[in-house]
Amino acid sequence: MRRIPAPVGVPAFALGLILAITGCSTGSSRSTQAEQDMYAAVSKPAAATTSLPAGQEWAGGAADGLRIAVPDGWVTVTPAARAGALHAVGLGRLKPAVLQWVLPGWDSPGSVTLADPGSAGGSSGDQAVMSLSCAAGQLPAGTSALTGLNTLAEQEFTAINSSNAQLGQTTVDGRTAVLVYHQMSVGTANVTALQYAIAAPGRRTCYVTLATEKQVPFMPVFSRLRPAIRVVGA
Repeated sequence: MRRIPAPVGVPAFALGLILAITGCSTGSSRSTQAEQDMYAAVSKPAAATTSLPAGQEWAGGAADGLRIAVPDGWVTVTPAARAGALHAVGLGRLKPAVLQWVLPGWDSPGSVTLADPGSAGGSSGDQAVMSLSCAAGQLPAGTSALTGLNTLAEQEFTAINSSNAQLGQTTVDGRTAVLVYHQMSVGTANVTALQYAIAAPGRRTCYVTLATEKQVPFMPVFSRLRPAIRVVGA
């Protein structure tokens, strides 16, 4: 992984250091270990699987551009309920233009939003949200897939004003992809976003993005998604 210096001022850099030192309520050592485990998982080749892993269920499909196996218990969020789910994970106060960078295409036709309701149930108790989307024409013209994805990621970091931003090369479904990791402050919430940005056929870019305030338990969940992500459709 390479760390991207976010274009922020001294107070925001100080916040980034605080986040790195304190982590979340589960402790900084666990946060650091979770990050290292996630980076290690996505840096290794992943054997693609077409079978449904135990304890998971399929989400998405050809009409959405992506098919993915997610843990049992995750639910599909209807368009009418998406705002509540985003609010539950700390993203409710983001400006729409910034939210589009955090969860690219989250409200576009064909996108899918999923949520882990945890033990509380309902959108008010959602522990994490995941957005699946694909869009044409986003990769900068005249660039390789990797260069284009890195450019988009760095534009994302700038737009969000991330306090801690990192990206690294990987593959998803045998295609060039990058893992994008960043943290941001939204009011009193400290939100972590984890994302696979994938170069798909026809110069499409597909995104699998998870956002949560509880980064430690969800980093291993996110890293385990990769073998069963499929780029499908036109």
